[in-house]
Amino acid sequence: MGEFQKLAKLSDLKEGEVFVAETRYHRVGLTRLGDEVCAFADLCTHDGEDISTGDLEGDVIVCPRHSAKFNIRTGKVLCMPAVEDLPVYKTRIVGDEVEVELED
Repeated sequence: MGEFQKLAKLSDLKEGEVFVAETRYHRVGLTRLGDEVCAFADLCTHDGEDISTGDLEGDVIVCPRHSAKFNIRTGKVLCMPAVEDLPVYKTRIVGDEVEVELED
């Protein structure tokens, strides 16, 4: 189990857009889906491409390089060539701060 770290302000996150936050060991994509905040590794499991620059279609992100698709709520692969799920992280909101549970 990791520790929650402040990565963004809620006001930084816009529905349909990916906000990228970096820590010492992680690069995390964050987005709003209604009242929910989703956090996921900014790394396509197929070839290591930054996935945050891909298209976000609701709760599905499409890798810009080979079009692998992932559900950002669950991390599940939806379309090859990726076969490994995308890491997703627990989030919580404290005031206007978005905190993400990460292991260092």
